[in-house]
Amino acid sequence: MKKFYALSKAFLLLLLFLQTSNLVAQSQQYLHFDRVDDFIEVPNASQFVAGSEAVSMTGWFYTDELAYGQGLMGFRGGGTGQGEMYLIVLNDGVIECRFINSAGFHEYVAPAFTLLPEVWQHIAWIYDGTKVELFINGNSVGSSPASGTIDSQNKAFGIGKSIQGSFNFVYGGRMDEVTLWSKALTSTDLQAMMADELVGNEDDLQLYYKFNQGVPGADNTTITQVFSDIGDEDRSGNLVNFSMMGNTSNFLGDLNDTFQAITFPAIPDKLVSDVPFDLGAESSAGLAISYEIISGPATVSGNTVTLDGTVGQVSVRASQAGDGQYDPADDVETSFMVLDPNTFVPVTEARNPLAGDVYVPNGLSAVQLAAITSIDFPALFNVDNVQFEIDGEMIEATSYGNNHYTAWWTPSTYGNHTMNIIAENNYGATSTESVTFNVIDGTDEISSNAGQEIWLNGDIAVLEFEAELPSYTGAFNQIIGQLDITCPTGGCDEWDRVSGVEVKGHDGEWYEIIRYITPYGVGCNSTIDLTDFMSLLQGKITFRYYLGTQGNGFEYTLNLFYQEGTPNYKYSTVTKLWNETFPFGDPGNLEPVNEVTATYPENAQASKIKLVSTGHGWGDNNTGNAAEFHNDTHNIYINGAPTFEQHNWNNCDPNPDNCNPQNGTWFFDRAGWCPGSIAPWFDFDMNSFVGDAPITIDYKFNPNYVDFCHPNNVNCQSGVTCPDCDAGFNPHLIVSSYLISLGDSPLGEIMTDVDDVSNVTKFSVFPNPSNGIFEIELEADAAIETVRVMNNLGQMVRFETVDNAFNKMMIDLKSVATGIYFVEVKTKEGKGMQKVIIE
Repeated sequence: MKKFYALSKAFLLLLLFLQTSNLVAQSQQYLHFDRVDDFIEVPNASQFVAGSEAVSMTGWFYTDELAYGQGLMGFRGGGTGQGEMYLIVLNDGVIECRFINSAGFHEYVAPAFTLLPEVWQHIAWIYDGTKVELFINGNSVGSSPASGTIDSQNKAFGIGKSIQGSFNFVYGGRMDEVTLWSKALTSTDLQAMMADELVGNEDDLQLYYKFNQGVPGADNTTITQVFSDIGDEDRSGNLVNFSMMGNTSNFLGDLNDTFQAITFPAIPDKLVSDVPFDLGAESSAGLAISYEIISGPATVSGNTVTLDGTVGQVSVRASQAGDGQYDPADDVETSFMVLDPNTFVPVTEARNPLAGDVYVPNGLSAVQLAAITSIDFPALFNVDNVQFEIDGEMIEATSYGNNHYTAWWTPSTYGNHTMNIIAENNYGATSTESVTFNVIDGTDEISSNAGQEIWLNGDIAVLEFEAELPSYTGAFNQIIGQLDITCPTGGCDEWDRVSGVEVKGHDGEWYEIIRYITPYGVGCNSTIDLTDFMSLLQGKITFRYYLGTQGNGFEYTLNLFYQEGTPNYKYSTVTKLWNETFPFGDPGNLEPVNEVTATYPENAQASKIKLVSTGHGWGDNNTGNAAEFHNDTHNIYINGAPTFEQHNWNNCDPNPDNCNPQNGTWFFDRAGWCPGSIAPWFDFDMNSFVGDAPITIDYKFNPNYVDFCHPNNVNCQSGVTCPDCDAGFNPHLIVSSYLISLGDSPLGEIMTDVDDVSNVTKFSVFPNPSNGIFEIELEADAAIETVRVMNNLGQMVRFETVDNAFNKMMIDLKSVATGIYFVEVKTKEGKGMQKVIIE
């Protein structure tokens, strides 16, 4: 086909006249998708390729703009049996191409800017029995080995949307000549299709949509289906949510067959030393492209670019002036960076010590050094090595694999010292960040602000705050946190919401230090002993505040008070045990917490388990009003033996933090918390186990509680034994727990591993935090059966049943509020849960 722009006014009037003469088809039209909710669904279309040894799908696409989560075409979701084959656009024009069938999961992910905005591109996704391959404008972009066949007879073919559950992966732009074949097209076939429209009787052609119905831009609301140019009415596609009026979400087009467009792939960033390279722009008419350097340190001759050896941004213009048959194409410009590896070096920030006083009383002892360093343009550069240098002493840093680095240094004298942080890139070039500080033999009582009037509400549920805390070793024997909750303009949220404060340690990990349940519609204040988190609360630290709310929310102010005095031990570490939401009383999994194996580091002299566990969920569908209003005692097992009891019950009247009176039912006792107070930490003395060989730690819930109204109770009958056995707000416990290790010498990290037991499903979430769209992928070769997403109150906000055997999938939560959510993935082997932050 030949592509075109909008109709002239005169020609539109002519077409309106022709419409009255019963002309209902116009060649050279296209269909526009509005990126809101338009899509086409061809029911049961998988029957046309089921059992085929090869499958091809093609189409012309003119994408209005690059945006995450646009479904182009393919089979996905619904129906029965195996068989999914589809294309989805991710960020920056990345195309995720998947084929899932009787033989398993096959995927090719095309690089950034494979899809380009505002140009026509011919896209083909082809399976030939041995591989899947993506073609753009008739040329192969990449492939991946594949085998198997599509078994399903009743999956819909989606055009302009990836059809699965509540996913809203819809396309925005123009589309034409979409086809489906039960054979593998070749590059020659594709080039011929691009040059001329198909006849419609080609061998193995199963679906063919020209989108040439109606009158372009006119009132086409009587048209509810697109017709296939091959086959009967059972191959028609349903037009879903199209307005069929005006210049969007409608049939559009032009008879101007002289139009041509340029496709100009993105140019990777370069080094100043790179050799000349060729450009690869193409015209849809096949005419030669001319190039011009608009700006930057490069020249172009023909299609070859030569760099001049200096740094800068290069902008290149591709042009095609037209000929006797084709009009000039619109120019297309693209840019890339030229960088010098000897001068483009890591950016470093000192996190501990900071400039000023470093408190090291009662004799010189080791101080922790900490830094964050990073470098842009990851395709070219990475941070290869980080060292600290103080007084001529070089100290190798420990890398945590996330831009965070630490080391230990013992000062030789009190007084001023200068710390140089030296970061090296992968070409050997270094940068240096310097901090001068004063090591003093003494201390003072110090207060530090860790968050000032942080307003969290239904629109902003997570905020971060950077605080500069004191740097020290052995200078304080207590840290008290004072959390003040005030009402913003418009008043406080009227409900009790789960919220809290997390800190990012110098290892780059997040640790929850305060679990706070908000009061009913009033402001209050609380205090908490944070001494056990001393290793996290020094230097420059990022605090993260979160609140699960739909209302006006609350304002948070946190001040830390460092009490002068000699601690029992100078050093400590905080190591995560369990930090997630667990179902409580689930008949299919009564003990969901995984056993942990821990090995203490050298120099450990004392230890404790620190645990907070708040129960949520209640009502007629939860047996005994669990877990919020159920009085339970849980147990911690050490090395397989019951060792500690946790009576997880709080008396709420009077309020533990004196937050009374409030509105609402604040005075009822609850499972591990009260409205308007900090949930209490339970401390369990582990001193007797320090120095032992690796120990196992297990957290076992009250074994006597079962939620008989749970969906996993096979004997539950909705309306008979319970109001609704499928209700999603089931009992659950939100757990944060740590193993604290203490000693008088610097401590290494405590090593922990979760036992590989059969009822644990491990998976990754990326990106996390996200904008609401993220991918989950199992670590093992298994198949996802269900995915359940809950907010931090335990209310289910999404449930997906997966009827195809693959180990990863995309989740779209852009419709929910920002905040913290929990994703539970179930396989035949068991369940797993991860925390997800949506920003």
